[in-house]
Amino acid sequence: MKKRILVITPRFPLPALGACEKDRFEGIKQLKRLGFDVQVVGKAFDFQSKKDIEDFSCQYDIPVTLLPYESQKKKDGFERLFFYFKRFINPFYWDGAAYEYAHKETISTVKKITDEWKPNAAWFDYTYLWPLYGIFQKRKIPIITRSINFEPTHFLEEDGRTFGNYLKFLPKLISELITIRKSDFLFAITPDEEKVYKKYGAKKVAILPLRGLPRCLRERHTFQQKEPLNVFFMGSTYNVRHNKEALRLILKDIAPRVIRAHPRAFKFYILGTKVPEEFNQYFNEYVVYAGRKLDKELDDFLDIMDIALIPSLMGAGMQQKIFEPLCCGIPTIISPRGMAGYHFDENKHLLFARTSNEFTEALTRLRDVLLRKKLSENAQKLSQELFSQEKIDNTILNVLNQWV
Repeated sequence: MKKRILVITPRFPLPALGACEKDRFEGIKQLKRLGFDVQVVGKAFDFQSKKDIEDFSCQYDIPVTLLPYESQKKKDGFERLFFYFKRFINPFYWDGAAYEYAHKETISTVKKITDEWKPNAAWFDYTYLWPLYGIFQKRKIPIITRSINFEPTHFLEEDGRTFGNYLKFLPKLISELITIRKSDFLFAITPDEEKVYKKYGAKKVAILPLRGLPRCLRERHTFQQKEPLNVFFMGSTYNVRHNKEALRLILKDIAPRVIRAHPRAFKFYILGTKVPEEFNQYFNEYVVYAGRKLDKELDDFLDIMDIALIPSLMGAGMQQKIFEPLCCGIPTIISPRGMAGYHFDENKHLLFARTSNEFTEALTRLRDVLLRKKLSENAQKLSQELFSQEKIDNTILNVLNQWV
């Protein structure tokens, strides 16, 4: 009889647009492919296509139960007051993300599925779902938590280190500490974050990279000596602060410097959605907004790119826009902090840059087709070792075989 895994996930990851959604989407399919019976409980917004989710459920034989976001429900004045009062009087729920999973409907639904289906393990996507852990602890069902980032650090880097944000930092830290204490096993997403979890007391933790990366792996990338060289930056959406600030640096500083220094040698492409109107003035013949590209359209686009330019100014976790070009073998220039502990070496696998001048100098160096070819081949080889489907499958199976 197949072992059963109940996956508890935030917003069901369809459409799978960003790195986090792709990670969870591939993870759900992966558990099924590895031979487990899988059932999913996830939240859903009104804008999501319920038909697409139902089609997914039928195609993969994975039952999906959808729940509304409590914070999005329409409430009258008294109901809204009571909703926030319950959160205010319990400091553990000052983290609004965690509070979303403390409500009666969510808890009763998960209890009902657990008692009827009797899973052998519960897989939680993200650390703030801990209000549901008690259901499984009481029934002695192992809890496996997949962290997408160490949320307190990510929050401060994204929203700023203000006094008010430090107050919000504390409940997010409490969520992480509860998760560490109550999880039977915890998957960190990067080597750096594995160290953080161990520092805070996690004894059973392993590194699980983005599960969408195996499909990005390529055997080779093509090169030619030409001008202009196609340079791209890929942010999923620019209403995320770290993407917006990286875009600002490229459009206002790096691209103008490079174009002045080397007219017609480079052409910049910006991918993603929700580019702020303030940036429209910077687009021209050599700085092009290419919009959102998905699936085969994205693959075809990346095939004609020569260089990935990826400033990483803030944010925790693992940024797919950094590692996808490396998997594809596209010569890449990034901020060192973005590697998050993965050991790609400068001048062997990629080029590092910290300032606008350094990004400009690195782009100049990559006019050399032999250097681009060397970086590409080395990055593809190391990416295959780190992010192959076999490697990620084995990482998960080594843990599940102990607990399920």
